[in-house]
Amino acid sequence: GEAWPGIVGLSWVTFQRTDNEGHDEVFRAHEVAHQWWGISVDYATYHDRWLSEGLSDFSGLWYLQTRRKANDKYFAMLERSRASIMLRRDDPLPIWLGHRVVTANQGEDYGAIVYSKGAWVMHMLRILLLDLGSMGEDKFTAAMRDFYGTHAGRRASTEDLRAAFERTTGQGMGWFFDQWVYGAAIPTYRVAWKTEESGGQWQVRLRVRQERVPPEFLMYVPVAIRLGTNQMARVRVKVTGAVSELTIPVPGKPTDVTFNDLQGVLAEVKSEGW
Repeated sequence: GEAWPGIVGLSWVTFQRTDNEGHDEVFRAHEVAHQWWGISVDYATYHDRWLSEGLSDFSGLWYLQTRRKANDKYFAMLERSRASIMLRRDDPLPIWLGHRVVTANQGEDYGAIVYSKGAWVMHMLRILLLDLGSMGEDKFTAAMRDFYGTHAGRRASTEDLRAAFERTTGQGMGWFFDQWVYGAAIPTYRVAWKTEESGGQWQVRLRVRQERVPPEFLMYVPVAIRLGTNQMARVRVKVTGAVSELTIPVPGKPTDVTFNDLQGVLAEVKSEGW
């Protein structure tokens, strides 16, 4: 597929079928999304090339989930791309390298890092700004509109995208971009949890061991706590350093805990006993 101003070129193959996993729909939506990312908002330098390909890849996924109502396919495709990114974990390459991630032996690195990891960065920003009470996405969509509206018809840099999210949230986002765009480390979380009850009040004790990243690596990880059959409590926990121990009060007896809910962080998660 290719995109030019006002037109897209698609392989004849994608008109013959739509696969059951969502690849064709994401592929078509990706090329259409270039009208916004890469054409209307061009990238400033090769370092910022992910603002074209990564944002278009994410937009294709976002379309699949929100317009095609294929929530399961959205997360399944994220998981498949996560597996591809993890294959390159021992030879880490930052998104910031742009086309320079390509080597003679690993030509597919460009797709895995600039396209797929770029899409993951946008997914993580989306979940980071998600209102866990209402599941509203107003902050994320406002930041995206700000970025597009400010830079339409111009070239934009990674720092311009960061600035758009900082204007929307009113908070510094340098730590996030330093880790995920300019850096290449991907955390492993070893997670243990248990429930405690005192005087009719329940809480979840959570212990997270963070590995394979610098000590100062920081993420706010979503956690879902199931309370009985039809109730769910969702919170974010701050994870940094070698070990984080946290206590989460909940309004009922917990029956299950999902750490890294909604695949909110590109990470490897392993369970361990308390």
